[in-house]
Amino acid sequence: MASVQKFTEGAVRNQLRHNAREIADSSNHDIEPSLSKYNYTLTPNRGALSDYDYYRQRKSELYVFNRSDVKVMAGWVVTLPREITDPKQEREFFRVTYDFLESRYGRENVVQATVHMDEGKREKVFDRWGQPVLNDDGSQVIRVVYGQPHLHFCFIPVSSDSSSAHPQSEKICAKEVLNRRELQHFHSDLQSYLDSHGIDCKVLNGAVKDFGRNRTVAELKENYERDRELDRLREIERLYNQERHQERGRW
Repeated sequence: MASVQKFTEGAVRNQLRHNAREIADSSNHDIEPSLSKYNYTLTPNRGALSDYDYYRQRKSELYVFNRSDVKVMAGWVVTLPREITDPKQEREFFRVTYDFLESRYGRENVVQATVHMDEGKREKVFDRWGQPVLNDDGSQVIRVVYGQPHLHFCFIPVSSDSSSAHPQSEKICAKEVLNRRELQHFHSDLQSYLDSHGIDCKVLNGAVKDFGRNRTVAELKENYERDRELDRLREIERLYNQERHQERGRW
């Protein structure tokens, strides 16, 4: 499952710092700092250049409209499919996914590629019958349920430009790069690429079959919470039916 966002110039630096976990007090309360050490990068090695410095360097080579609302960077978030549970398979999934994205948008346009292992959702704890589990002070127990690892792939959306009005042959244009056709075909193309590289998983599901419909990161988290709640309710129902069956057996 994948989702894409677009960023204006004013949002680029903070987004890159957020992905690199360089913001001390992040607004994302679903990050568990003790797990951030397991995050890793797939960004090409550029020596002493930071991701932001490289972004500025590459942007200087391109034509871009001088407007504050221009989307100068885009970012795909690709979530690890649930059927992949082995750490080696997980690494291979993200490596192959990165290769797919790099070849699609150009290595020279890659700004940052980071895999996050430290995000989840805080949720209230219930017992097997759905009753709240309480702390000694009467408050309900809260736990962090860690979400699926996911890749943040940030890139400059670049298209060719034959205009004679400026010397650059390429321009930044998210509207042309991430057009309707691109959003419609992205998941199926990624699926085909994974299949051809022996990655046994499905990135196509009911959530991405809406015609040309792109999901936001917030929606992905909401869907994750919904699935967790459904799993909890199914487990309660299973235990209830199991005990009823045992009681009938005793009689």
